[in-house]
Amino acid sequence: MSALSLNEYRCPCGNLLLKGIFFDGTLEIKCKKCGIINKIGHIKLLDNVSRYLLVINKHGIITNASDSACRILDYTFTELVGKIFTEIDLTILKELSKELLESVLTEDNFFQLDTVHQTKAGRKIPVTVRLKLYQSNDQEKYVLVSAELRDTDEKVFDKNKPDFLNSICDFCFEIDANGIGEYVCPSVEKIFGFPPEAIIGKNFFDYLPVETKATYKESFDYFSANKQSFRSLHTIGLGTHGQLIHTELYFTAKFNDNGKFVGYRVLGWVLKNT
Repeated sequence: MSALSLNEYRCPCGNLLLKGIFFDGTLEIKCKKCGIINKIGHIKLLDNVSRYLLVINKHGIITNASDSACRILDYTFTELVGKIFTEIDLTILKELSKELLESVLTEDNFFQLDTVHQTKAGRKIPVTVRLKLYQSNDQEKYVLVSAELRDTDEKVFDKNKPDFLNSICDFCFEIDANGIGEYVCPSVEKIFGFPPEAIIGKNFFDYLPVETKATYKESFDYFSANKQSFRSLHTIGLGTHGQLIHTELYFTAKFNDNGKFVGYRVLGWVLKNT
């Protein structure tokens, strides 16, 4: 499932009202364009054999779950609802969960993490989790959790398939726990000028200005040692001709099937070029 392949709800005037997967029930939404109040009903968490959906509140408590979540995780609905999300997620630390929740809830961010979920019987399931803000009609804020079963024999990024992440950011890449490049999307070359073969196997910090490299490395080492995702509001990268590329970066921690931290997936947005 692509987190952006969501249901769209539009006003008769054509203005987009909602795009997402939401609670059961009915919403009333006033169109910002024409002022009409629209009633949208029968909104339901979608079900799928390879994906399940959860909704968690600001405290990290599961408040809703799709049928497939109950089936795949082997809980009844009443057993699953009320659990703390980190009880089923083996790799997101409680402290990191709080940090992620606060960021998603306050800034409408999108996060994607490779992690491991545990069933009621203790079986470990590798999943790709996507977190996104959901705001109910009473203005209460929740986080929609989409967990997609991960094929461990298939690379997260397949160069022969459309890159899902490129649809929500300007560029993306993957690095290991030491900052060594493992994957770069095609748009990296368009923005920075470096072909993938010039970056894969090289150190991420070699593409930063000398005067800022040590500071960024110190910050990276801290979060990497603690296996934490983090955000860099302003990172300056170097292009092929020495031009400065100003970016905002999201480093989302990656874990293997055994829950071991293995590096970061990085989503980037260009702020300005000088």
